[in-house]
Amino acid sequence: MKLNVFMFCRLENSAANLSGSSQHDGPGAAGSNASSLLETGRAFTAKGMQVLEYVSKETMDLLINETGIEVEKDKKPGEEQNDEDQLSEEVTFDRCFYIYGGPEQLEELEALSSHYAMLFNRRKVKLSAEHKSIYDGKLKEVQQIFNLSAEIDSNNSDSNKGKTIKRGNEGSSDEMKNLHDSSVGKAAEMAAGFTNTLTGLAANDVVLRTTARLESLHSEGVHRLSEMCCFAVSQLLVFGKSIISRANKTEDEADDDKAHIEWPEDVTAKANIIRVNAQTMIGYVEAVSNSFITGISDVAEAYQAAIKAVTSESQSVVPHASSVQEKANAFSENLRADQTTAVCKIQEGMQFLAHVLISTSMNAA
Repeated sequence: MKLNVFMFCRLENSAANLSGSSQHDGPGAAGSNASSLLETGRAFTAKGMQVLEYVSKETMDLLINETGIEVEKDKKPGEEQNDEDQLSEEVTFDRCFYIYGGPEQLEELEALSSHYAMLFNRRKVKLSAEHKSIYDGKLKEVQQIFNLSAEIDSNNSDSNKGKTIKRGNEGSSDEMKNLHDSSVGKAAEMAAGFTNTLTGLAANDVVLRTTARLESLHSEGVHRLSEMCCFAVSQLLVFGKSIISRANKTEDEADDDKAHIEWPEDVTAKANIIRVNAQTMIGYVEAVSNSFITGISDVAEAYQAAIKAVTSESQSVVPHASSVQEKANAFSENLRADQTTAVCKIQEGMQFLAHVLISTSMNAA
């Protein structure tokens, strides 16, 4: 951005005024003795530095006004710790979900939903009133199946159609189970033996060790939950693309089908297959959340026992002792909230597939 002419004129005048004042303030006439000459040099140098300081400050002020750039101020000693606290607080589900690519997956599902909703409405125009009513009814039925809070007849024979066919080392359900198993194992590992870790420590060390372990459990739990949620959403996207490729009967897309599912012709049967898979993945997500909440509870119990032992021996009051339990409670509540968020995102992804299923079922119509 170019600075305006006024800025340069202002700087020039400021420099000229200050430099002029330095000349008037210097000692008298030429021919003075050496000490006067030395004093003159010092005075001139001091005034010169003053000119530079003033002009530099004014330059920065004008730059800030012209460009909007803010100059970072020196941090006070207490502010550095606040920055570290802020960094630790930034471990949130939404941030981790973004890192794992979850929003992009949901956006792609939403784009598919919008595209096939448009195709559905276009195709309905060509249908008779009776057939329009039939397809509208099927759409509502699929949307109801995709509503996880709704009760669905599990004895529906069509829901058993469509078997998962593994073509490779493992299917998607195995991968989700592997994520579940490793996450549950990690939570147990982080909480196991923490009582022994606190044995023999002073009260302040007990507080510090426990706080660090609670923060690690919470952070790891958030990462694992967001990773599994992202994987579940990506699987819903795979299901949608698989149904599209089968409906279009394109050989290349069919060969590249990663869902490995033989989809039945009936649209409600397809919806039930997706629902069952989603419920399974949600079960894994909930189990992982509960495992980290249990780990936090175990660490908090170990802390309470250790603090009780230390205080009974020393008869001293431990500062911030209650804050550790409060932190444990807050972390547990955060994980429960994150679990709810994860389930909602999976539910949202399922609803995006409703128009995909209905529209692709109309291809032959």
